[in-house]
Order: sequence, then C-alpha cells, then structure tokens
Amino acid sequence: MTRGFVIRRIVLYLMLGALALTILYPVFWMAATSFRDNGSAIASPFGLDGHWSLDNYLSLIRDGQVLTWVANSAIVDVLSVILIATLSALGAYGFSAFDFRGKRTLFALLIIGLMVPPQALVIAGYRWVSLLQISDSLLGLIVTYCGWTAFGILVMRNFFDSVPKELSEAALMDGASHFRIFFEILLPLARPTVLTVVIFNVIWVWNDFIYPLVYIQSPQLYTVPIGVLQFAGRSTSQIAVQMAVLAVATAIPLLVYMVFRKQFIRGVLEGAIKG
Repeated sequence: MTRGFVIRRIVLYLMLGALALTILYPVFWMAATSFRDNGSAIASPFGLDGHWSLDNYLSLIRDGQVLTWVANSAIVDVLSVILIATLSALGAYGFSAFDFRGKRTLFALLIIGLMVPPQALVIAGYRWVSLLQISDSLLGLIVTYCGWTAFGILVMRNFFDSVPKELSEAALMDGASHFRIFFEILLPLARPTVLTVVIFNVIWVWNDFIYPLVYIQSPQLYTVPIGVLQFAGRSTSQIAVQMAVLAVATAIPLLVYMVFRKQFIRGVLEGAIKG
C-alpha cells in the first residue's frame, strides 16, 4: 500500500467516525437521560450524575397511555405492512409476467408517484377517508398506507425480471397456473426482497407523523408519534420522562432494523441492482 492510499484511508475513517458520532451521541444521550431522575437531568442535562433507575419507565407503564399508543401503532403497522407487501408482490408479478396495453405508461406513472412526497397528498387522502366515513379510526390509516405500494412494486418487479423466464415457461408447460407459479416458485425465491419491503414499510409506518396527526382526533386512538407530541406538550419540565417516552418510540424500529439489517441490504441489492 502506498503512503497516499494509507492517508486517504485514515481521512475517510476519521470522517466516517465523526459522522457516526453525530448520529450515535444523541441516541446515547436520550437513553442515558431516560434512566436519570428529573432533577439531575434538568440541573446537568449533558452529565451522567444523579440517581439512575427504571422509575421513568415504570411511571409510563402505570400511566398506561404509552402502552395504548404502542398497541395502536402495532395494529396499524402489522396490518398495513401485510397488505402493502401482498399488493406489492402481486402488482410486481403482474408487471413482470404479463404484457398488456398501457403497461409502460402505467409503470411510468407508478415511478412518478415515488417522486411525490406523502405529505403532499394528506389533504386528498383525508377527503377520501371522510367520504368513506372511516376518518378518526385506525382503519382509515391502514387503508391510506395500503396505497403506498410503488416502492415495493419497483423493487420486487426488478427481482422477478431477473429470474430466468425459462423457469416460469417450464412450469406453464407442465400445467401450472400463474397463481401456482407465483406462490410456489417465485415468491419463495423473493423472500429477501419481500423482507426488504417489509422492513422499509415497518419503519416508515411506525414513524409516520403527518397522517395520524390529520386523521386521528380521539386520544385513545393516538399512535406513538402523536402520543409523544401530546405528552411532550404537557410535560415540558419532565425531561427524563420525555426521554423515556422517546426511547420507547425509537426502540422498536431500531431493533427491527438491527435484527434484519443483513437481509435488508441483501434484498435491496437483489431487488434493485439486478433489474
């Protein structure tokens, strides 16, 4: 290795280390503060002194609201992601396996839809759920999230296109239907790609703020982001408890990504690059 190469590596690692520090330190500070007593957290926000305990988390459990927010978010997240993954897989197979009039135009519109931020459509979405009389309900959120399948269709369609056509043609010659080909041959092969879509949408739906804020008015239906906002508004002096709430809100999507990060990266490479 040349001296210039070593210097470039050192500079690169220093830059990456600095970037990692800016990301990890706020997470560490949040976690540490959530275990401190409120008095020491206010007196010395960036210190580590004071009494450390689980009292902040125990108070949240006794209060019960956080558990309700987590349950609401879990219901919306699980049902939405199951429907998104199912619709994305079926749509991707349709684009990959069949030739029909307007296929390229429809797929182009789908890609254009990826460029539209979800926040730009929140008012239109609220009008639709109001017409269906499912506003101020978890069902309204689930129905809305099911419309965001463009990313999943794009990734899975690229994967299906990368599978040799001879595999499907041989199955058709043996008398297999398209449904059997999809469920018994292609879908098992697409597990890493499907898992990528699932992980991406689990994190996105869990963290979504704007749609629950507009759709939900009843406190008993708050999801985690809205509950955290309301809690922070009425507990401005309880820094330690606020950090405990934020830690709970952050923990689940972080754990999901940490557990499945290898599958997530492999699925992105297989589904996005191969196409």
